[in-house]
Order: sequence, then structure tokens, then C-alpha cells
Amino acid sequence: MTPLTFSPIALADLPRVRSIVERTPYQSCQLSAGGLYALAEQYDTHVCFADGFLFVRQQRRGVGTCYFMPVGVGRLSEALDRLREHAAAAASPLALWGIAEDMVDDFRAAAPRYAAVELTPHRDWAEYIHAAQRLLTLQGKHLQPKRNALNQLLRSHADFRYEAISEANVAEVLAFQLRQVEEQKERTPREALEVEHRAIRRALKDFTAAGFVGGLIRIDGGVAAFAAGCPISASTFDILFEKGDRRYNGVFQLVERELIRAELQGVAYINREEDLGIASLRFAKQALHPDRLLMKYTATLPNP
Repeated sequence: MTPLTFSPIALADLPRVRSIVERTPYQSCQLSAGGLYALAEQYDTHVCFADGFLFVRQQRRGVGTCYFMPVGVGRLSEALDRLREHAAAAASPLALWGIAEDMVDDFRAAAPRYAAVELTPHRDWAEYIHAAQRLLTLQGKHLQPKRNALNQLLRSHADFRYEAISEANVAEVLAFQLRQVEEQKERTPREALEVEHRAIRRALKDFTAAGFVGGLIRIDGGVAAFAAGCPISASTFDILFEKGDRRYNGVFQLVERELIRAELQGVAYINREEDLGIASLRFAKQALHPDRLLMKYTATLPNP
């Protein structure tokens, strides 16, 4: 069997990533083609395509070299065996990172030898999944504070404007993002801020070519918020980046609403990604009461 060969993820790989992932039911943002590309520098992301499967290799702090569970249509047991052989060639056990909760049954059923493998949960990397319709309407008692904030903003700034992100305004989006970096320095860990900024800059540079979809809100002519992401599977869209001017209470709800209305018709679920264990981010994400918290796990498989 031909050994797996990995190479750095490139723009040209993204259509192939999407074509494989969209045939699965998985909802994890780690399978977002745009996310893999935008964060490639941070995680040294390499990919391999073989036997109808997508294989992903990254470098993760505290783990070292690790791999995603292979994703594709075919015999998962054989794909895992090939991955174990690849890791063994480097005299290393196979470290699987980010096995999402909706992948666990497939992993367990791949072969009897995987049924009893220990899975270690990682709450900081759990993902927030929302029904798109609930984010659109903000209906329900739990979301009343968000609904009130949005309604107040609409009363005071009824002349807001929504625009799809394009070559015509992407420079303004980047300038707004730079201002947000300065504003967030006091409340966000520096490393997390720098990682996010590099990813946003990379995404904006190749926005259309990488398959990103996004929109911005203008208030009094200037950019007040933007949100951008890309599809994961046929049912789920990943909002990879979301920034807003906090002087406008409710602006995050507004940009999400307008993005869903204008760009995401037919999408059933929105993945608003992880909180990374950042207390303020966890509070903000929990305040939107996700429909599902998608846990993720790691596992170590011994050499064959």
C-alpha cells in the first residue's frame, strides 16, 4: 500500500476538501475548508487525499504532531490503519486530535480494535451549534435580552446598511479589524488575539478564492461589524470570524441576522466555534444558548 504523503494546505486544495466534507453529516468547524486554510500558519496544517478520504496533519501545543480522524466515503478502518502506519514510520503512536462528538460512533464502529479506545474530552474546544432559524429570529425567553438589544439598536439606527464582503470593501473590513485588535488588547490574551488576526488577514486576502462568505454592517457610513465564514457540510455553516463595535449594543445579533438573511438561505445550522477556555468568550457564547455543545476528544492509537 502506497504510504500517505502530506503537503501544506493550499488554495487549490480547498475545493477538494469541500467536496469530501460536504458528503458527510459532520458539523465540526475543524472540517471547514476556509478554517483549515486561514489557520494553516498557526497549526502547520498539511493535507493528504487518498482512497476518497481527507487526511489532515497539524502541530498542536501540548500534543505535538497530531491528525484528524480521516473523513470521507469508504472504509474508515482501512483509512485509520494507513494513518497508523504513517505515524509508525516516524516511530510515533498515532495521536488523533479533535474527534467531534458526531464522529464518535463512526470511529467506534470502524473496527473492533477501536471500540474500546479511550477518548479524552476537551471542553475548551467544544463547539457551539445553533439552529439558523433561532439566530435569525432570536425567539424564546432565553434570548429575550439579545432580542431587546437588537430592537433597541434598530430603533436608534434604523438607517443601518448591510453589504456582502467583496473586493470593493475588503480593505475597510481589514482596517476595522485592526482597530478591533487595539481595542481588545486589554481583555483578550495576546497570543489568541495575534492568532486570530493572522487568520483574518489571510482569509481576507484570499476571500473569494478560498470560498468565504461574509457581510458587514454600516452605521453612519462606517463599518460597525462584520462576520465571515464558509460551509462545513450541506447543513452547517461555520462563522469563523465575527467582530463588532461594542458601542453599538446588539450589533453582533444584527450582523448575524443580516448574514443569514442575505447569504445563508437554506442553511439549517450555524457553528459559532469554540470558546478556547477564555472566560469572557465562554460567557458571550453561552448567552446565546446554543442548541448543541459539540464536544471534542483526543485519542492515542498504538503502532500497528
